[in-house]
Amino acid sequence: MLLSILAIIATSIAIWYAGEYFTQSSSKIGDYLGLSKSARGATLDAISSSLPELMISLISLLAFQEFSIGIGTIVGSALFNILVIPAICVFLAPKPFKISDEVIHRDGLFYNLTIIILLTAIFFSKEWSAQTAIIFLGTYLLYLLEICRHGSSSAYLKNLLEFFRHGPNLRRKKEKIRRRIEIEIGIMLLSLGIIAISSYFLVEHVIILSNSLGIPPIILSFTLIAIATSFPDLVVSAHDAKRGDISGASSNVFGSNIFDILVGLGLPILLASLFGIPVTISIESMALVFALLASTVIVLYIFAEKMTLTKPRAIMLLLIYSGLLAYSIFLI
Repeated sequence: MLLSILAIIATSIAIWYAGEYFTQSSSKIGDYLGLSKSARGATLDAISSSLPELMISLISLLAFQEFSIGIGTIVGSALFNILVIPAICVFLAPKPFKISDEVIHRDGLFYNLTIIILLTAIFFSKEWSAQTAIIFLGTYLLYLLEICRHGSSSAYLKNLLEFFRHGPNLRRKKEKIRRRIEIEIGIMLLSLGIIAISSYFLVEHVIILSNSLGIPPIILSFTLIAIATSFPDLVVSAHDAKRGDISGASSNVFGSNIFDILVGLGLPILLASLFGIPVTISIESMALVFALLASTVIVLYIFAEKMTLTKPRAIMLLLIYSGLLAYSIFLI
């Protein structure tokens, strides 16, 4: 058991550091592509900081047939993102944590839609199939299209097409920029490999530890793994908040959760259906998703009321998260 605890700590640290490097590199590439701050926060920053959750969901289902670990990690991470990260950013930001209309109307509304789709899937089917995965992934595609419709979408699409057309050569760019982008892509691929390997051993030892303690794997994933994998999200949003980039910090929170639920669950389900691996939903999963829904309603109400998150309300969010952790322990 001690070996499993040490392995969980070591792999979590490896995932955290690799995730940080991946996020930094993707952010630099986002600057090249001409993404606005809010769009970059909702796409590249959100996707890169959510890679650990995606890898754990993929590996837990495809390698260990333990979907409960994936959904526990994603729901726990979503709660951490929506409750803890904004609260911490309030105390780090040099100015009032005022949420932009764009974040509320675009990211907030799509996040609501994401939660509704997740709840509908749980209510109408206890075993998810390729159809569920297609709905999840299709909704995320609509979200990306909506982002491209706002702000710097034309410049972004132009640069993106140029990037894919010329690939690593990027003949129209200076040699220094070309080398830098190649280096960043290399760092991203190396970081991705480290995250994947670390996630495999993390899931393996979580299963061993849960069997040793007699605790359902979903509880450990909802608490320990979710907090560990959410640190890249916290680092990204905290960095944006310190710089006074409130739009980037808040859009990363919503964007990460949307990616976690729609892609972090949708892609593993799609691959599992192709390999004939059953995906079943447990009672614990339903209870945790209800907690996520309640937290989402509270946070969106706070954000939408005056578009500003104050320090007293930030403390309230932290207390809600503490209560949910206590509730998860009650489920043991």
